[in-house]
Amino acid sequence: MYDQMKNSMKPMMDMAEINKKTAEKLIALQSQYVSEFVNSSLSQMKSLSEVKDPKMAIEAQIRYMKEIEAKASDVAQQEISALSEAKAQLSLLIENTLEGMGESDYLAEMQKMMQTYKNK
Repeated sequence: MYDQMKNSMKPMMDMAEINKKTAEKLIALQSQYVSEFVNSSLSQMKSLSEVKDPKMAIEAQIRYMKEIEAKASDVAQQEISALSEAKAQLSLLIENTLEGMGESDYLAEMQKMMQTYKNK
């Protein structure tokens, strides 16, 4: 009976694992981005403090903002990719689970499991 229960819960456990891995990946991407952002901001502040010409400072700031925009865009694309991959995995898992339920008589299996439990 334990094995039957374990097998019936497997799709839900697989879903939880997919969600966990996706969350871990998103958190890692955000952590790395924040770390890079802080470091590049400090570096930019140091560079700007050494520039004497206002025009050069503005140009340096524009370059920096473009770099930040590119990094943010890259991280967003990676996050979208991770979410799309998780969606595809979850969809496939649900599809396979539903197909498996269609191939076996789910109600008969449940009755059999309940009868086994009742007899013990």
